[in-house]
Amino acid sequence: MGTTITIDGILVTDVTPYRTKLVSVREKLAAIFAGFDPARPELLLPREAEIVGLANDAERLREIVERWDKVEAQCANVLGVWDLIKAFTGDGA
Repeated sequence: MGTTITIDGILVTDVTPYRTKLVSVREKLAAIFAGFDPARPELLLPREAEIVGLANDAERLREIVERWDKVEAQCANVLGVWDLIKAFTGDGA
């Protein structure tokens, strides 16, 4: 049995597409801000809606990926303890 999480009521069994999309969104934001001069934010005003949308997507995707990673780490902890219990009891099951 693999890791699963629920996102907006949908069972997700593979986070790879979310990781890929997160990388893509971050790359798009980096491209938009390449050479950005914080003294001249008005130069990006025509793209403000796009920037905010991408930033919101990046945050949502980051949260999904972090949630997945947390669940995987918790499962690994439980399985690690299970291995210890089997060693304590001499049970191979």
